Amino acid sequence: MRKLFYITCSFFCLSSCSGGGNDVQDGEQVTIASETGQPTPLPADVIYSAKPLINGRLYSKPNFEASSLAYFDTAQSIHILDTSNTMFVRARILQDTSSYTGYVPKTILPEQKQ
Repeated sequence: MRKLFYITCSFFCLSSCSGGGNDVQDGEQVTIASETGQPTPLPADVIYSAKPLINGRLYSKPNFEASSLAYFDTAQSIHILDTSNTMFVRARILQDTSSYTGYVPKTILPEQKQ
């Protein structure tokens, strides 16, 4: 009975320790990128990243009359998630420790070089 208890405990300890491998790998990629002067890798759902041409708002819906989720300025980087709308792009903005996802007008983003 004791053997079964020790085997079960050791199994749970080993299985709980093996889940954090992806975070270390992502951290290593960011460190390597910063040491070599290359840009940090973008998350998988991001198409590209851009800095806006003017200050603006992140809207909750693809409409200028929708509520504002966040404000951004020209120094901030915006992650573009979807460009299928004709006037807006779906975007993510990181401010302090929060992440906001909403819509930004296409006209305030620089043209993406192909």
